[in-house]
Formats: sequence, structure tokens, C-alpha cells
Amino acid sequence: MKVSKAVILCGGLATRFLPISKSIPKEMLPLLDKPVLQIIVEDLVKAGIKDIFILLGRGKECIPNHFDRNIELEQRLIETNKTEMLKVLEHSNNLANIVYRRQDEPRGTGYGVELARSFVGDDPFVFMFGDEVMFCDGQNIVEQLLETFEKENKNVIAVKEVPMSEVYRYGIIEKGKQIEKGYDVKQIVEKPRVDEAPSNISYIGPAVLMNNVFNALDEMPLIKGKEKVLTDAFDILAKEGKLCARLVEGERHDIGNKFGFVKANIYACLRDEEYKKDIQELILKLADEIKGK
Repeated sequence: MKVSKAVILCGGLATRFLPISKSIPKEMLPLLDKPVLQIIVEDLVKAGIKDIFILLGRGKECIPNHFDRNIELEQRLIETNKTEMLKVLEHSNNLANIVYRRQDEPRGTGYGVELARSFVGDDPFVFMFGDEVMFCDGQNIVEQLLETFEKENKNVIAVKEVPMSEVYRYGIIEKGKQIEKGYDVKQIVEKPRVDEAPSNISYIGPAVLMNNVFNALDEMPLIKGKEKVLTDAFDILAKEGKLCARLVEGERHDIGNKFGFVKANIYACLRDEEYKKDIQELILKLADEIKGK
């Protein structure tokens, strides 16, 4: 079953990044010179996904502006013969077929996915958060998930091993039958105590989902009278034998917190030929200074 659509949630308030997130969405924070969200879209496009639904929170109008043309800027670049910069703009303008919807209020990740229902239709789709990136040396995160989806023909979530002492911070899967590069999932336990965790395998965000995720969302009771959490739907699917997990390879970065954002930029520099040497020298210099103290 071919996957050609994706849903990206960009609806959060990003209060941990105030005051900057008052005017600039965290999804638009840069890794070097490129917004986090553009890196996510590029991963989708590289995996063959060109039709993308982005759910926007209020005040995030700069997201569609970024992927749209800026005629005045393009004309200025033409007049000043800055052809390389013009190519950079044209790349972001023509990446994918993106549609947008603005949510009325934050009501949970499950509710956010429900708002993409008419866009998705009966088709399977890739699900992503707009503030998480993974640097991979081989297949990117989307390609890895699609590989497992094509083999297993069921919902696939991305998982990573975490230290057993940290399982209380994550949604942890109970492993079922082993599959290639992963497991069937029996259930997901949200932030379990260390002595009650069924494993040390954590769900990290991206997924490939089938239309039956909407049936699971329909079955769920509302939290606090209005919210739906997507991992609760995953737990329903797991107990029905309709969910598996791919142990993904790569370095995951959560841009939704300040340290994650700083760390991601360091890793981005280390992967960039122009800045790799400079950042390595800076890290060594800082390490020597810290040792000297």
C-alpha cells in the first residue's frame, strides 16, 4: 500500500520558548539557516511524500509564508544577480503540495490528527510533530518507517531504547512478537514507574498510520472533557493487534525545549562541511577551559 500523504502537527503554544515563541513558532526556529519544519518536510519529500497537511496554531502565519513565494525578494535577488540565493528560495517554495488548517484551540494530539481526516480520506499517512528532527546517516526517519509499513501492513510507530532509569519520562511499549528491526506492540504504558515498565523501548513521535487510527480516536473518551491524546489511540490499536514498532536509527532532537534546540544546532554544525571544523575547534576549546576551572 503506497503512502503519499503526511500530517504534521504545529499547534502547540511553545510556552517553554517564551518570549521568542510569542511571535516566532518553535517549528520555525533555525538549525543553522534552515527552519526545523523545512528539514522535516525535506525528509518527507526525500521519502516520496509530496502531499502534506500542516495543522497550525494561532499566530503561526509565518509557516505558510515561508513555503510560499516572496515576489519582491525574488525580484531583488534577480536584480542583484544573487542566483544561488534565488535557488535556495525556489527550493523551499516548491518542496511539496502543502495545505494548512488552523485549529480553534489546543485540544490534544489526537484531536489534531482528527482535523486532518478529510485530507487523509481512506489513505495511509505519515504522522510527524513539527518540532522534532532526526539526523540519520542512512535512510531518514520517514524512509525507515515506510520500510517497516510496507513489510508489516499495519500502523508503525518510531521507537528508541532509553535508559531504564528514564522510562518514567516516556510512553513505553510492551513488546510482542519480534519483527525485522522492531516488534509488534501489545500496549503502550504512559510514563510508567521504573519497577512497572514493560520494557525500555520508548515511542518518540513519528509514525505511519492507517485509516483505522480514526476508529480508535472515535472510541476514546475525552480527557478533561475536551482533549484526545494520540498515544491512547495507539494503545487501542496495539490491543487489537494493529500496531508495530520500528527501532529507528539516528540522532533524535526535540526542538521543543531549549537544551534540545541548542544541542540540535551543535549536531547540525558537525554535519555541515562548512562549519564542521570550526565547531569541533570550539568544542575542544571549551572543553579545555572547563577542565582548567
